[in-house]
Formats: sequence, structure tokens, C-alpha cells
Amino acid sequence: MPTINNILFPTDFSENAKQALPYALEIAHQTGATIHLLHSIEEPYDFAPLAQEVKKSVSHKVDILLQEIFKDIQQQKKYAKLNIKTQIQSGRALYTILEEAQNVNSDLIIMGTRGRSGFEKIFLGNTTAEIIEHAAIPVLAIPKESSTPNFERLLFTTSYKDNDLKALQYVANFARLFESEITIFHAAMESDLQNEILFRGFRELVCESIAYDKIEFEQAPSSDFLDTMNQKVKADTPSIVIMVRYEKSFSLFGKKHSKEMSYSVSRPLLVVPGDQEFYS
Repeated sequence: MPTINNILFPTDFSENAKQALPYALEIAHQTGATIHLLHSIEEPYDFAPLAQEVKKSVSHKVDILLQEIFKDIQQQKKYAKLNIKTQIQSGRALYTILEEAQNVNSDLIIMGTRGRSGFEKIFLGNTTAEIIEHAAIPVLAIPKESSTPNFERLLFTTSYKDNDLKALQYVANFARLFESEITIFHAAMESDLQNEILFRGFRELVCESIAYDKIEFEQAPSSDFLDTMNQKVKADTPSIVIMVRYEKSFSLFGKKHSKEMSYSVSRPLLVVPGDQEFYS
């Protein structure tokens, strides 16, 4: 089962990124992982006569900002001994982040997100959304409202797909670091015998294969997954919401579910790949 040895933390020096950093620090503190601070410089000056001079100037300013983050971390007694590395790349953020994740053998990407107006806003229209869609490793997206790390209660959503059990094993290993409670939640499109059999069968498989005693199981009828999830999150306010991303089914978060949400979702979101390659 994958472990966390390297954490990639892309930053654009925004308030969103600043609020997400404590999560990276706390997870690194618990795992001993190295944190790789990354900034990607977009290049709008490709055809400017002074492109190289501008790039050098921007890189110098970025390096100063990264070193300031590094010094701030070192001044915190709890995190002073963490292994922190900095890197500056040029190009579109999506590609440089994915490339750097491979270069440093990253096990987890942690990013800030503007996820204040429902799950669609977390997934659509920003770099974090693109990283979640394409990354081959887990991505933890932190809304600005969740600046204080909290791992007390994890909400794991399942649709009983092939690798959900392996994803849950990964989550259980993560939960052990913080002695977190895990709620396994299924939104059932039909309240029938088949769904009840799936629910009980998955619960039995989990109890047989995962030796972690802080797990409970829930399911609720649903005609709209996102609406049901929003209601669940609003009612329970979990520390982190966890979803498994499958290549074909992740379109669930596409335009057909782009209706306006009636309330905000401001919980951290951990997206774990459902692909077999991640667990091999």
C-alpha cells in the first residue's frame, strides 16, 4: 500500500495557498515526508524582446518568496526539522505540477482551492480541478476556510467500484496517523434489495480486510449525488471528504451536474485514484 514520503505543495503565493500549507506541514510531521514547495511561472512574454530579462527578474522574486515560506516554517518549533525543498519551474501550472510530481516521486499533492460554492466549484475552472482530474496520485484540496488542520473525522464516499476497497485501505492507513474516525457513505439511487445487499456485502468485506476499529457505515437514498453529498457534508461537517476518482465515472462532476448549490461546501477534499496502477 502506498506510503507518504514526498509531498508536493504547489503555491501561487495566494491566500488560498497560504491557508493550505498547515495541512502539508502537519502531514509531513506525522509521516516524516519531505515537502517540495513548487511555484510555476507562467510565461506571457514569449515574444517580447526582453523576455529573458523579465524571466530572470520574476524568477528572482519567486525565489525570495519561496525562501520566506521556508524561513517561516523553520521558525515554527514543531516543524523546524522538516525536510523542505524549493523548486521553480516555467510553463503552464498543470503540466509543471504533474511533471514535478513525477520528478520528486511525490506520493501526495496538497493545494489550496477556491471551493466555496459547491463541489462543482472545487472541480471546475481552476488549476486544482485540473490536477485532480489528471494526477496519478492522491490530491488534497484545501479551501481557504479550512486553514487549521483537522483530521478527526473522515467521510469516505463509495459507489462500490472495483478498487474502492483498496482506496479505503489507503485511507485507513492515513487515518491511523491521526486516529481519525472514518464514515463510509453510499448515496443509493434506489432503495431496493440490490442496494441493501451491496451495502451489507461491502461492510462485511471492509470488516474482514481492514483492521481498523474506527469505521462506521451509512447509506442514504439519493436522486442527485452532488445534492445528497452537500446535505451530508452540511449536516456532519467532516474534517475531510474523500472520493475515489475513476477515469470513466469522474464525468459525474461535469456540466450535467452544474446546477447552482443552495449552500456552500468548505471542507477539504481528498481525491484518491481508483486506477489499478496506483495500488500495484
